[in-house]
Amino acid sequence: MFSNCRSLKRYFLCFVWTLIFLIYVSPCLAIYNFEGVPEKDELVEVKSGTVKGGLYVDGGKGLGQTPYVQEFNIPGDSVTWARVYVGVWGGNEEKTGTLDLTVNGKDFESLDLKGKADKGDNEDQNPAIYCTGHGVYWVAYDLDTLSTGPVKVEAKTEGEIDGRIYGIVLVAVYEDKESQEVKYWVEEGNVNLHGEGWSGKMASTHDEAYVDFSGRVDVDKYRTANLAVVYLCSSPGLGDSLYFNDEQLADGENYNDIADSKNYFDLKFFDVLDFLEEDNNKLKFQRDDEDYLHPVLTTLCLSTEEEGDSDLIVSELNLPVLYAGEDNTIKATIKNIGKDPAYGFQAALYADDKIVSTASVSSLSNGRSKTIDFNWKPNSGGEQFLKVYVDHTNKKKELCEVNNWNTPLLVKIIDMNPPEIKIESPKDGSLVGSGYLTVSGTVKDTNQNLTVDVNGHTALLSDGSWSAEVPVAPGSNKIVVSAVDGANNTGKEVIVVSGTSSRSDVSESSGRRGEREPVNQTIETENTNNTLAVFKNKQLETQVIFPRFYAGIGFISAIFVLKSQYRRKQA
Repeated sequence: MFSNCRSLKRYFLCFVWTLIFLIYVSPCLAIYNFEGVPEKDELVEVKSGTVKGGLYVDGGKGLGQTPYVQEFNIPGDSVTWARVYVGVWGGNEEKTGTLDLTVNGKDFESLDLKGKADKGDNEDQNPAIYCTGHGVYWVAYDLDTLSTGPVKVEAKTEGEIDGRIYGIVLVAVYEDKESQEVKYWVEEGNVNLHGEGWSGKMASTHDEAYVDFSGRVDVDKYRTANLAVVYLCSSPGLGDSLYFNDEQLADGENYNDIADSKNYFDLKFFDVLDFLEEDNNKLKFQRDDEDYLHPVLTTLCLSTEEEGDSDLIVSELNLPVLYAGEDNTIKATIKNIGKDPAYGFQAALYADDKIVSTASVSSLSNGRSKTIDFNWKPNSGGEQFLKVYVDHTNKKKELCEVNNWNTPLLVKIIDMNPPEIKIESPKDGSLVGSGYLTVSGTVKDTNQNLTVDVNGHTALLSDGSWSAEVPVAPGSNKIVVSAVDGANNTGKEVIVVSGTSSRSDVSESSGRRGEREPVNQTIETENTNNTLAVFKNKQLETQVIFPRFYAGIGFISAIFVLKSQYRRKQA
């Protein structure tokens, strides 16, 4: 009995230690899962703690070809922990390939990207490969010997996979003897948020992902609270939202499309000091209208000191030729001419005093410059004033608060897009009554100065809809609709309808449009006259043919009668 108890105890302890081991290593296994890795609906903590210094987070650029290079600059005296992340597009979950990484000239061992076939059987080779969805990879590397200062990272892919890089991100905990204490969390993973139709054979959706920043927080102790989030596969114009402790966060004035980059990569920063709670702060990613979206990384850093004396200016603005209705990239160089670094701020691009694009800056050391990209798709052509406003939300404490923007520049936006015309009624090839026909439809254009013409008749326009009445004759009728905008761009649409000369159709049409009755009456009169003419001709022919026929019959009968009388006389 005692021996059995000892055996059961031994097995129980082995089971507990095995469970603890699996829990400990599970975030590092490279096991493919369509919905999410290592968890289906949440990011997992890989590092947290306190340090006299700071938490550095930077990266980006968006989807690009391999080899892909990203440069960083870590502040402080020394690095206590660092991790670099690489996002890779596989093309689909069946394709395989390799990923090679070089950091400051040091090569890491080549990693096998196995996609759906990766079962996590070699955690030494693949310490943190998160593959979900249709081949979206998020790969994490530990950097054990990294120093402060410049860091150059290069990623290269090979094999069957698509191989393009979404972006490279560096997260580093650093010490700085002149700084105050900070508390931080780093959470990672790869959750595949998707709608129906993007889930393979499954008809389900995956709408939310969560993060738990566990532990107690003295909300009165900290003066700053900076949140950073990273998304892959974002799409501009498709809504998604972000909540910190149930408070909806905004990217400047943007609340409902946080992941809005056209380059499938977003790194965004938020000030969440006003929303901090004393225990277990939580973050929620919400898909909303996005077809598919992958939250892969988030960090939270709390600091006990106010940010120092930075001073941010726009030192250069690079404007390409701008086209209406097309994506344009505008590059702005931001410089910190202050005494201290600035962390987690936003810049905004204004067109005629309206924000049209925003860009996030993770950090900018004093005396340093950084070039950021604004993506803008103008709705119309013409002239507008453009300016870039650094820290447009006024979250940073600066030496000077009135030098955050450049002198507005007057730019001309070229419109080369013809209007898009759609004829909704009548349908092409349809049968319609002769007379006057109402033709209607819609028109879209980047220029609001539009005119629409239907077979030479000017159409009435209202909120993108147009209509016009045109005459229709019996037989085939071509209807040509053309639209011209203020830049003299022309769009055209053509349909063919068949007009009918049916008396019932004509009468019905005349009854509906009393003011058009003379036109229909003319058509009816022509048809009636033709009919009467044919009828009279037929009648005349009958009158001529019938008397001749009866005369012939009478003549023949008379001959027979005379012949019969003659024979009787002879008899």
